[in-house]
Amino acid sequence: MKSLSFELHEKRRCGIVFGKDFDAFSPESIFVMDSGLNNLLQNKPEDVHLLPGGEHIKSIDRVFELYQLFRTRGHSRVVAFGGGAIIDMVGYSAFSHGQINEFYAVPSTSLSQTLLPIHGKFYINFEFRKDLLSLYGLPSKIYVNPDLSFSRFLERGSCELIPFLLTTYSYDEHAFLYLEKLLKKDEKLPLDTWADILWLGIKLYTEKVNNNPGVIGMRFANLLESAFRLKLDFLNALAFGAVFEIWLGKIFGVVKKEQDLLTLLRKFWNRHWPLRLDFSSINEYLSQTKNLEIEIACFGNVFHERIDTKEFFSLLKSHGRELERLL
Repeated sequence: MKSLSFELHEKRRCGIVFGKDFDAFSPESIFVMDSGLNNLLQNKPEDVHLLPGGEHIKSIDRVFELYQLFRTRGHSRVVAFGGGAIIDMVGYSAFSHGQINEFYAVPSTSLSQTLLPIHGKFYINFEFRKDLLSLYGLPSKIYVNPDLSFSRFLERGSCELIPFLLTTYSYDEHAFLYLEKLLKKDEKLPLDTWADILWLGIKLYTEKVNNNPGVIGMRFANLLESAFRLKLDFLNALAFGAVFEIWLGKIFGVVKKEQDLLTLLRKFWNRHWPLRLDFSSINEYLSQTKNLEIEIACFGNVFHERIDTKEFFSLLKSHGRELERLL
């Protein structure tokens, strides 16, 4: 078992426990879990509160549902077990309720286990706008069991490797080159190798998140989720977001080795994901926005720019063919 201690800007600490053993199943805890994991977890408490995963769960109605659960159960610690959406929603509920003193997170996907909830905020969606409402908070503990994300990898396939690609590309060139070399072999990944890659991603993210909070693709992924009214699988939105930001990065001259990343993204693209997006939905959403915040991460450097949406439409008009080729 490995562990890290993460300290946020506000000097709040979060313990990160990496391994199979964890003590989150305390009888003094309120346990909220993604219903898709119900058959995966052994020896779970009998009174687990099940909720479906996905972006649609992050609603104010579900927050009120959890408030009622907190009042009924009466405990001061809540544990969220699931993907990023479940953790966001339960964290938002916990930190906005006076009864809860401790929040534990048990992420279950490669995305939620890599991009840990340590950036200091929890979000919910409102009126189909992604992450419109937020509040500050940091888990007391995060338990990362690589078996959980590895099981999802075996079920869903190579698309579950995409968070590792985007994290290493965003923060460390040597780590990205190592991962690229490893994944080009087309060999079956054993659990031990999966755990090593996951630990590498966690180390990079915890070291960089205070100063560089996003990975490549994150800004546009959130935009796409809002444009398509939260209907996109978020990992799919993140993959598309990375393509958009690589395209912009090429225009502004702030990315390198982008073809290597794109090659791996295409290789690991889930066969159930769309290959194209309806640009009319994106245009309609952006037409209601004056400015577009751009944040493009590449090997430890982050390019920040705010552009007028008219300028973005102009870029689409003049460089749209190149974007289509990237997709």
